[in-house]
Amino acid sequence: MRKTRRFQIKAAAAVIAAALLAGGCAGAESGAEGPTKVEETTTAAKAEPAAPESPEGVPGQQAQAGTGEAGEPVNGYQLISDYGVTAPGDLQAYELPDGLRPAVEENQVRAELLTAVYINGEFRFRLRIEDSSVIMLTPEEVKAVQEKEAGDGPAQDGTAAPDDSYVEIDRDKGLYGRSAYEERLRAENPGGGGTLSVRLIGDGVAEGGYTPNRSSSTRQYVESGESGYLLTVGEYAMQGKPLRAEQPEGTYELWVPGFQEAIGFTLEPAQVYESLLDIPGMQEAGDYLIWTAGSGRDGQVEVQYFILPGQWEEDYRYSFLDSKLDYTRDGITESCGHSILSAQTRLNEPLSGIPPYRMTVQQTFAGPEAQEGGSYTLSLRDLLLTSPERSGEITLAIPQDVEQLDQEIEFEDSTIRFLKIERGDEPELYTIDDGVDVMRPVVYIEVQVTDRNPDRHLINLQGRKQASEPYITEVRPNVERTEKSYRSSQVVGLTVFYDEGDTEVRFSLENPQYVEDLELELPVLMEE
Repeated sequence: MRKTRRFQIKAAAAVIAAALLAGGCAGAESGAEGPTKVEETTTAAKAEPAAPESPEGVPGQQAQAGTGEAGEPVNGYQLISDYGVTAPGDLQAYELPDGLRPAVEENQVRAELLTAVYINGEFRFRLRIEDSSVIMLTPEEVKAVQEKEAGDGPAQDGTAAPDDSYVEIDRDKGLYGRSAYEERLRAENPGGGGTLSVRLIGDGVAEGGYTPNRSSSTRQYVESGESGYLLTVGEYAMQGKPLRAEQPEGTYELWVPGFQEAIGFTLEPAQVYESLLDIPGMQEAGDYLIWTAGSGRDGQVEVQYFILPGQWEEDYRYSFLDSKLDYTRDGITESCGHSILSAQTRLNEPLSGIPPYRMTVQQTFAGPEAQEGGSYTLSLRDLLLTSPERSGEITLAIPQDVEQLDQEIEFEDSTIRFLKIERGDEPELYTIDDGVDVMRPVVYIEVQVTDRNPDRHLINLQGRKQASEPYITEVRPNVERTEKSYRSSQVVGLTVFYDEGDTEVRFSLENPQYVEDLELELPVLMEE
């Protein structure tokens, strides 16, 4: 059995004014997690070196204002709200001033700008929409809707006929409603299906404004007294949209569909720190540095963290498989439980200048509300590391029945040995196309995994065919778990799809995932 390492982290003296990661989940009473709609995006390029500095000889906080030039690098680290930390040499970033959360409100709907960032020709926005015009369907109306959905036949093009008379919030939980705001969106953009497509205008922005080319969102119903509201939290990326100016200046306007008034805001240079340990909220944890910050709202606590590794592993992605939050006041500790929502509006690519390992993880916990003299402690367990490694191409002949194999793939922390390959008797489900099951033949490959690093255990990995179709996994790992713990997971084989007539399969293995026994207790620096 491997020894679990534990660290009790002491709080730093400074308190960070962390950006408010608002809502995106139900209140403590409802606890409902809404469905997530995420557009597919690309991943970041290789990270540049940025190892944590030694704590010895580190001066006090050395924050300084940015250079003010949008196209010039800065000599230090920039902490970007909701996204992570840049490295020395990255371009100057601009963001909302601390505490500024501009909003507009019309006809029982409020749109609040949570985050606005500009760096290297890219804008990022996080937007919170509270729709109090929604009226939840009664159980009888829900039953009628479900019966109608079950009885509706396909339209002439083979797809299900749409019904815009209600909003599907959570089909599995039977949550449906009607929204005057969504009806207004559909009226403004009949072909848009009620989706939001914000537009930015202002100094240096091209004529006609900028619109997103990447977006993601979460939506769910939040109970509030005898009523509630439909909450949507969206993230929008405007990439390759440089300003026609040296730096952001003046007031910018973000136009949100369904509103007659724009959200006005300004941007200021992000603060620059000479050392990672100068950043308020940064703490030591054995071989790692971890930054934490949080804020409270509507009976929930929003916590952000990121973990910085040693220089030798800076391409890895880092997160934890288990987390919980406690609140202590007057010597009494109350549990907030485990997170009810994690990384709620994260596009599948970092902000420009922030590689994957320096991205923040965002989690939501149910209350209690902070009071004077109280403090929160975030407990994290089981560090998940995702390696960027990718094997060379693997070519295996498709057997008539079963054939023995003796081939190895070596990663930094594990070895995958192929033991045998077997042709499947029947085709398996490959994908669903317009409601029709698409079946394809498969081969099964039995594997044996050996952990090369005693502190890390391989629990999963990905496979990729050289000519794979987009968004469909053609090489699927077979994972067994003997206990209710990720640490007991074992990769025992691979299922590889192929086309009729193929005589061999060609694929590679990539992104091995490991779990490391690591437990942390971290004080959360709360927004003032």
